[in-house]
Amino acid sequence: MGWDLARKTFARSMAVLGLAAAISTGIGGVASAAPADRGNDPVVLKGSQVAGLDGVAPGRIVGFKWEGKWVQVPVQVDQRHTVSARGLYPDEAPAYVNNDLTFDVEIYADAKTRSGADADPNLDPDDEIAFMGSDTGDAAPAATLSPKGVIGSTATRIDVVDPIDTSVAQVYLFKSDGSLDPSAGKDYVDYDFNLTNLGPGETLIDDYGFSNSNNPEDSTVSTANYTLHSTDRWMEDEIKIKAGGASDTDILDREAASAGGLGGCGRSEYTFSGNWNRGSDNDEGTILAIKDGPVRAIRDYMGANSGPYVEDTHVYYSDREDRMIHVRVHPIPLMYVWTDYNDQAVGMTYRDQLNPTGVKIDGVPGEQDGQPFDDSIDKATPADVPSGQYLWQQVTGAQGTATTLVSADSSVEPGGIFNGFAGYYLDDSTPTGSSERQCGGDMKAYGASGFGIDGVYPNTDPNLATTASPAAKLSVNRIRYFTSPNGTAADADGLRDRAQDPLTGSSADANIKARAAKLKVTLQGPAPKAKPGRQLRLKLKIANSGTADSAEGKVCVAGVALPHKTCRNFARIFRQKSTTVTLTPTVKKTVKANKLVLKVTATSGKASDGLTLKLPLDR
Repeated sequence: MGWDLARKTFARSMAVLGLAAAISTGIGGVASAAPADRGNDPVVLKGSQVAGLDGVAPGRIVGFKWEGKWVQVPVQVDQRHTVSARGLYPDEAPAYVNNDLTFDVEIYADAKTRSGADADPNLDPDDEIAFMGSDTGDAAPAATLSPKGVIGSTATRIDVVDPIDTSVAQVYLFKSDGSLDPSAGKDYVDYDFNLTNLGPGETLIDDYGFSNSNNPEDSTVSTANYTLHSTDRWMEDEIKIKAGGASDTDILDREAASAGGLGGCGRSEYTFSGNWNRGSDNDEGTILAIKDGPVRAIRDYMGANSGPYVEDTHVYYSDREDRMIHVRVHPIPLMYVWTDYNDQAVGMTYRDQLNPTGVKIDGVPGEQDGQPFDDSIDKATPADVPSGQYLWQQVTGAQGTATTLVSADSSVEPGGIFNGFAGYYLDDSTPTGSSERQCGGDMKAYGASGFGIDGVYPNTDPNLATTASPAAKLSVNRIRYFTSPNGTAADADGLRDRAQDPLTGSSADANIKARAAKLKVTLQGPAPKAKPGRQLRLKLKIANSGTADSAEGKVCVAGVALPHKTCRNFARIFRQKSTTVTLTPTVKKTVKANKLVLKVTATSGKASDGLTLKLPLDR
């Protein structure tokens, strides 16, 4: 077996991705159904899409759906910001990090890493708000009273559209009054990030192994549908599928990566993570973000040998892992990423969109079920797959179904030394060929499948760009779904539809009636006598009989006989409850009137109530 082995079934489809300039495909979506039925599909909004919540603290943004009544649903705000790429590494620069050169990148903010906290701690236009399709509902009737626990005037209706059947569902976002948790008591993804070599008091900012060092992990992502495990930045070593009664068996040997060709190990997921050739090979890396929220988890990092700014972002949802690799490196040949399964995958079926019947994974190349079989399939032509579409591979059996979709955002058309994107497939328990590289794990290839660059992709590092030769752009997008056992080609086509046509959201007039406080202020006890130059003690009862869950504000007393207005804040008064506030204004020494006339006013937002007091004056 030789180079043709890298141009298997998936190669035919992957080759097309580089044929259109600036192929750009979003991440998200689901097959033909109403949004509420696309339960595992995320909806991700930018802060700029919800202007009514601009400046609100992320922990105060909450979501509701209408199902004949208000039901709180989980929402998650992930802050993003633009920072200097150089600042993501320590001052003592690793070999490929140039002190004198930098550029800006937009990444997730994380106070625990060198990304740092967002300079704006509140929602701003580049932040993201995420919720799930299952948490959408109907449009609330006009002038419906806002939910309890929110500031009704902040209501923002989000219309969630399914582009496939044009159906629409709604989610309502509000600013909370502080009494609600944005999670709504739910947690769709559990992310346990565990860097095992950090000692007590050590941090990802000061003590991470940024250069020529591995950073061993025991990190797990778990949902109702799958479990993934990572041992370092680029190194996943476990997939267990639980969806639909799947066996919950680990079928993964490793997620593999290679640069410079498939025949060597000098540039691999191991060297990208600092596990090989330390001291003689430069393997910079840095953690950018680790987030575990109720809707999704995020794992973001940089560094791949001489590409210190190559970024790999993983976003985990309830039934899928979204992965985007932002390539920022010098011209690079033959960069591949693929999934290598283990012997627990024997007997599963591998298929792709150009080979929908599929073949059994058995670790034996050149035969299928004991009969001769040609594992090698030529590269595709541009006509095989329309540009801009996700292409899929599927591995399925009683162990569950893993369907991987891939697209590329490329600014370069094939031609010259760049031929486009090629595929990779290898099923061989004793690999020996020049393109059958095994650099770790079980040293075997079971249904190993993925994609890569055919030829050499031009420079994508902004630090190496010139006016005459600006940096090219390349991002590789992978979405991997974990679903029920014994999936079909039709299932994979449906998942591709999900990715091709994600749920979209846009804000609209909420037409929600805000709950309002109704205040009543009264004097408690007998009217006190006032004495010139002496302090007056007013005990006031403030009641809230409105529809607002609570009211907080201030109460003031003023009058010509007082040198100045005297005010006190009152804490939250719940609906149909009251509180008592005591004011102690001082009366002027010289008062001409026989009675002291005072005006008491209590306010909470737009609600107010007043009381006029005529007090006897004791001279």
